[in-house]
Amino acid sequence: MKYILNLSQDNSDRALWVEEGRIRYSDLPIERSGLMQLNTEKFKVSPGHITLDENIGKKYNEGYGDSYVKQLLLYGFTSFIHLIDIEYESECIDKLNWARDSLRKCPLDYIHAVRVPLERLTDSWIRTLKQYSVPVLFLSVDSIKTLKDTPWQRLFEAMFPMRMLCICEPSPHVTEKQKVAIEGKWEKIIRKYRINSYLGFPEPGERLSLFLTMRIGLFPSKGSLVMGSDADYLMYGTFHENELPLQVPDIIVLKSRVVKIAGKWDLEGIKGEELTSLVPEKFLPIEDIHRYTDEAGTL
Repeated sequence: MKYILNLSQDNSDRALWVEEGRIRYSDLPIERSGLMQLNTEKFKVSPGHITLDENIGKKYNEGYGDSYVKQLLLYGFTSFIHLIDIEYESECIDKLNWARDSLRKCPLDYIHAVRVPLERLTDSWIRTLKQYSVPVLFLSVDSIKTLKDTPWQRLFEAMFPMRMLCICEPSPHVTEKQKVAIEGKWEKIIRKYRINSYLGFPEPGERLSLFLTMRIGLFPSKGSLVMGSDADYLMYGTFHENELPLQVPDIIVLKSRVVKIAGKWDLEGIKGEELTSLVPEKFLPIEDIHRYTDEAGTL
């Protein structure tokens, strides 16, 4: 289905051409007869957001997956990063296969991320993650010594040519002083080796910034409404007399299909997919390649 999505209410007077579930954005036809024009006059339109989540696979196995997905959608999340804890390399393939099997009925698109103990990470483990198209690696770090003793050059050579996003995560049992020291040492390491990383990764349930989606390679497909984006968006009515403390979208759209309107849901037949063809940092401006936070500007 083709239609024009008007975003004039955001003072930028944008009109998006939506076709086959994606945003064409440019080259709007002069003659628009036969193209449906979506009336957004009384709505605020927002791109769907992305979050980190470590529970959805378990919820599907427990039989509560669809209910959990609806909660994510009500919070504005139309895609997610599925975080998997893996303690040993020997269990990696089984856990990744479990994760893929768990999400086979999920209507949202997603990627997998893996959290591993840094002291056990090997170059062969990284190659396995590459084979399974895992683009985000959380490194659980228990001490400064672990960071110093890690053969970084060999590990990053194993990642080549994919610049996997590597996130340092101090172990829960370290003291606050140790945590600060670990984070400081990690920042020196990523700047020395020019690692694709990010400082202060959002907690589960928080939104990823546009800058971070670029670092991961999710931009432009997810988290934005630009040319090449999937048509995942939220519509918030501006006609509510009393705004609730927690505002939820009146209309939710996944790849041009309306899945919620008012209180009615329709997720039947919608199948999400694992996004495996990401190119991390592809759309980052050259001046931001070695920037690791959002602090330098609003993106």
